Amino acid sequence: MPAPVTDIGTALFTGIAAAFMALFAALPAILAALVLLVLGWIISGAVAGLVERALRLARVDVAAERSGIAATLQRAQVHADVPRIIAGFVKWYARLVFILMAAEAVHLTAISTVVNMVLGFIPNLLVALVILGVFAWLAGVARNASQGALEGAGVSNAGAISTLAYVATFGFGVVAAATQIGVATTLIDIMFAGLIAAVALAFGLAFGLGGREEAAGIWRDLRSQASSVGNGAKRAPVPTGSPERAQGNGKQVPAEPTYTR
Repeated sequence: MPAPVTDIGTALFTGIAAAFMALFAALPAILAALVLLVLGWIISGAVAGLVERALRLARVDVAAERSGIAATLQRAQVHADVPRIIAGFVKWYARLVFILMAAEAVHLTAISTVVNMVLGFIPNLLVALVILGVFAWLAGVARNASQGALEGAGVSNAGAISTLAYVATFGFGVVAAATQIGVATTLIDIMFAGLIAAVALAFGLAFGLGGREEAAGIWRDLRSQASSVGNGAKRAPVPTGSPERAQGNGKQVPAEPTYTR
């Protein structure tokens, strides 16, 4: 049991000396953590630059523009192209790795736990973004294909139906991405079921309002064909000895004699 403090000066000196001794003992670890942070910041920036250059040489930006991903990013007010976004993810992922190493060097357990959680979440986030990009492209293809087919068939509401096809396809991508990152999976499933029901109802209304003239024309044609068949069945048979029946059998009917006065 420590002796009671009777001298304030001695107590202050003892506390300050203990603090400096702890600082000097932790100084190598702190310096190592600082060196790791500085080197990590520089190395991650250089690696991100190399990744962006390699992606541009591989013409990933051109492929993103052709697939519609660049247009989607512009509509989302993202002022960066696909190579720069990927390079940014790589840079910050590397920096988080170096931050984790520095935190473990100085035995900061709380920071290490949080950084580990973030590092485990980033790959799932990247996969979710890839899923969204693929389904955005598929949704665009579905919209263009459905609109072309419906306009060729003469449907008046082709634009609305093609938009519904885009929403439904992209909705599948949103659900898949949310499942990948594990964000409120049950709630997302309920919302997607409601979205599918709304899309089905809207599709039925659009098709019913846009195709009612076509359906009425088809129904009129069927009724006219049915009435013509019924009228032919009700027509009376021709007598056996009539000239029409004889001509129908291929026989010549003699003409009636004429008399002159």
